[in-house]
Amino acid sequence: MILTVGCGQAPETGAPSGSSASAEALQKEIASLKKKLADARSRIDSLRAQLNGAGASAVDGGLSAEEIIDELMNVKLTSKNRRAAERRVQFLFESLIQQGDAAVPHVRAFLNKMEDVEFTVQRSDEEEEGRGRGRGRGNDWAERLRGRARGSSLDFEKPPSLRIGLMDVLKEVDGSSAEAALGEVLSKTARGFEVAYVAKTIRSMIGPDAFRDEAVAAAHELLSDPIEVPNPNNFDRNSQRYLFSVLEMYNDQTFIQSAQGLLVREDGKIDGTVLDYLDDVGKEQAMDAIYQAFNGGQVTDRGDLSSLARAGLKYTGSNPQANQMFKDIMSSDEYDMRVKWSALREMDDAEDDTTLQVRLNLMQGLQASGDDATDKVVEMYTRQMEAKISGEEFDMRKEMQSLGTDFWRNTFGRGESGDRGSRGNNRGEDRRNQPTIVPAP
Repeated sequence: MILTVGCGQAPETGAPSGSSASAEALQKEIASLKKKLADARSRIDSLRAQLNGAGASAVDGGLSAEEIIDELMNVKLTSKNRRAAERRVQFLFESLIQQGDAAVPHVRAFLNKMEDVEFTVQRSDEEEEGRGRGRGRGNDWAERLRGRARGSSLDFEKPPSLRIGLMDVLKEVDGSSAEAALGEVLSKTARGFEVAYVAKTIRSMIGPDAFRDEAVAAAHELLSDPIEVPNPNNFDRNSQRYLFSVLEMYNDQTFIQSAQGLLVREDGKIDGTVLDYLDDVGKEQAMDAIYQAFNGGQVTDRGDLSSLARAGLKYTGSNPQANQMFKDIMSSDEYDMRVKWSALREMDDAEDDTTLQVRLNLMQGLQASGDDATDKVVEMYTRQMEAKISGEEFDMRKEMQSLGTDFWRNTFGRGESGDRGSRGNNRGEDRRNQPTIVPAP
């Protein structure tokens, strides 16, 4: 845990005050800063005592910033020394924070080297061999899960690496020089998660639009022309997700057209990270990208088609492409009942009566499909829409139950009846769009 210490310049106490109230406020601020400093010193003393008790050597109070960073560069965590080593790392980072602005040039110089050290446990060959047998497999599986979780987060109890720890130091030191050092990372790093971490950090220091142009430009560049990082870790493997999170932080819509080219992967699957960006940030401006991906023929996975439908059909009633998407889904045998279900469920998700009426008109204008299951579900949702517009009650669960368990099993179950209209076998393997309500017998 990084200790928060006020390291800015103390206000001048000799200047004449405008009023007794402002003088009193000034004294309170000075007292608060003194308390923070005392707490920080107490924390350092406590950590020093812990380190001595654990058999680790105490840091001389005169240790320079360069010496601290050099020691951090050579930290090696093993299963035996992990606890003591982690305390040592924490102590060293807090020692840097205590140096305030004097530490910033050294931190800045190291960050510009583009070197890093991961604070992960290094195991011996014997330990690695043991991890491959018996209980070790469970531990390894659990660690992989933890690794995947760490690989998509920007919140850490302890810095996962030296560079992240030094960025935290700059945040705690604060001030213009620390902010400038963080800004340099945005222009130089090739790692997406560092761009995201710096953006999150600098926004918490200055404000929501801090370094917007620099962060967005870095995200655009690395998304358009990714740089392969040697020996990538979980953070690097999730680089694209982090970069799109930067665009979401700043609500940047200038990447929508470029994102359209990234939406469908080479294997025909939808990139969920890109779709989330288009859906959450692009909104209706992204409708064309979603519509083209849906109708392009390259996407055949049932779950992906349903995801595209949910993202696009929320604009039905106000957007011509969304209206056409709904008509295409409901009138074509190319889309099975799961995709049609996704489309119908979006129709009553609106509070504006005008939009609801347009959607109802679209549903009432559908011709009978000749498929009994489809026509019954369309009729059920049409009645629900009519009731919502007129302000009447409509018990959807009761209506679903009245159709019987066999109806729903045949409509959404596996096998030929559940796969009608499938473009490919992979649809039968993806059940993400099954109904959220399971009717009782």
